[in-house]
Amino acid sequence: MAAARPRPYRRILTSALHRRFVHASALSLAVCYLVAFFTGVKSSFFWTWFPFGPCGIRTLLLFICPLAVFVLRVGQMHIGARTTASPLGTIKHLVPLNIIQTFGWYFFSAWWFSEVYVWSSSSDADLVWVKPGRHNERATLNERPIYLHTSHILVAVLQSLIHLYTDVDRIDVPVAKRTPETKDYKTHPVVPVVRRIQRALPQIVIDSFAWSCIMTVAGPVIYMLFLRRTAWSYTLSFAKLFWNFPRSAADPPGLIPPLHITLLWRCMTSGALLLLLWRTSNLFFTAFIAQGPVKRGQTLTAEVKDPNGSLLNGLRAKKEVVRTFAFWELCLISQQYPDRRKAIFSDIDREGGATWTQVLNASVAVISGISTRINEYQNPASAVAKKSAQEGRPQPTLQTLPQLTAPPKQENIFAPSPKARSRQEKFEETFGTVAKSYGQSPDWTPTARAKARDVFDRASMAMLSPEGKRKLLASTQQPKLLIGPGPGQATSPDKLHPITAQILRSPVGALFRQTYSRRLRGIVLGSPHDSLCSIIDATESLACLFVSSLEEDPYGKVQADFPSVVRLLADTIMTLENFINDGLQVHWTDVTFPPSSNPEAQAAARRVPEVDSVLVSLKCSLTELLTAYKPYLGQVGLAGKELRLSKQAAGIVEEEE
Repeated sequence: MAAARPRPYRRILTSALHRRFVHASALSLAVCYLVAFFTGVKSSFFWTWFPFGPCGIRTLLLFICPLAVFVLRVGQMHIGARTTASPLGTIKHLVPLNIIQTFGWYFFSAWWFSEVYVWSSSSDADLVWVKPGRHNERATLNERPIYLHTSHILVAVLQSLIHLYTDVDRIDVPVAKRTPETKDYKTHPVVPVVRRIQRALPQIVIDSFAWSCIMTVAGPVIYMLFLRRTAWSYTLSFAKLFWNFPRSAADPPGLIPPLHITLLWRCMTSGALLLLLWRTSNLFFTAFIAQGPVKRGQTLTAEVKDPNGSLLNGLRAKKEVVRTFAFWELCLISQQYPDRRKAIFSDIDREGGATWTQVLNASVAVISGISTRINEYQNPASAVAKKSAQEGRPQPTLQTLPQLTAPPKQENIFAPSPKARSRQEKFEETFGTVAKSYGQSPDWTPTARAKARDVFDRASMAMLSPEGKRKLLASTQQPKLLIGPGPGQATSPDKLHPITAQILRSPVGALFRQTYSRRLRGIVLGSPHDSLCSIIDATESLACLFVSSLEEDPYGKVQADFPSVVRLLADTIMTLENFINDGLQVHWTDVTFPPSSNPEAQAAARRVPEVDSVLVSLKCSLTELLTAYKPYLGQVGLAGKELRLSKQAAGIVEEEE
């Protein structure tokens, strides 16, 4: 009888995230209740707070605002930080879907909040859309609710920009600092939800009111200069479907809108409450989702029929979130759950290979991706050829440049050369003979090279016209300042033109600045979002599984893969260290990088925290492997030069043996 198909890891993760989404929604509903209490009419103390009444209805209606934020977060959720080379590259990556979704959902949420707020206000607030007028007067459009709606839309624009700039869609997974002396090390120390909310909530309240005050001051100016006529016309076009207006109502009345102090106060308080709804919703969503792949003290796959099969399904997933949570669970299993480790070692009869073999292959693929990306950056031509071969496409035909010289001669090269006739041929013959005498002589020292250079300069000056001599002398005497790097030129920002450097230091130039840290993170950790969590989880998981296999592996299959994993970690460490020290040059737009005259500052600037975390994890894992297998290194096939290089990569001093 065929074995049951394992449950996809994506479904297991979706089920767990659904429960956490319910918990986040419950807290958001509580915040909506507080907002509904403050926005309601205070005519009766009992009905102001009683949930089964107007306050409860407003709460349910206001809950649509955070619900829109949850839909946005689910659609654009990712784990890793952005690793594009420049902010402009980030904008290109976001256009157009992410930007449209972000602004669209926040606009909808702001409009819905405005409608609920107007509906909840008393008649004294004067927020009705149309004023009917007297019996002998036509209806007039009220500009107060128009400005209130526009003010909330401006707040939505502000929140959308903050959302995109600060990358709120990212699920921040904490990674602990690793040291060889750390005992009972946990890769991801998860902060409890209550503590995380308690830390962030006071600052959210302060920021909400602060940004609302700023928009209250800037809102009237933006409204009068850019939005007043458009908002008036848009509202009038809908109001005409139900009311009859005179022709004079086509334009807003007066030059200055009726912005009374009470209206501005309402805009400030309602804007702060709207920002509070949005920001608390983002906080609750992130706090619950980032709790890791754990449910009731066990991993997510512990309750399914085939836990190993579901875990392998997640490790091979293409979606970043699913794969990251699967590696996170693998790391938890390797560090905290011995029964699950034994199940991985014992499961040898599975389609596609033993469970351990498939776990090893998935982890090796993530770790080796570091060296692959570095090699592709250093050899872009081979990377393009490899990609074309994988996709089965023919390689593009290279278009050669126009031929500037005559083709090689086909006749006998040993025949005597014909005598020179023209002036240019005589010069070439004379100079070629002198150059060969210096170049082919055994005394090709710096002195000989200087003599050859002197002969070339004198011959060139003799052949040039007086105008050409002046241009040549001027070009050799004037210093060269680069506006931008040309072909074959250095990429150091020290040689930039002062005006270009000043532009790159400005806020506008910051969009085009490709800093060393961003480029290094993009190459080492992947782009457009890094794989920091997956890389560290894969590294730590292999180390813990290998160490635990000495006592928990019943068949002794794990030790056979020990030399290859040690070689992988050592090669990755050496490749990464060489690339950090010498492999990546500073881009010409990185004007904030320390100059070459300050080598200590340059060395400090080359240390990127995320990349250093990966390097430390690789070294500590390799140290643990070599230490745990020290009595068996000869038996597993690791000795001699390989062992010495591995210890050197891990930073193990030979005297400590």
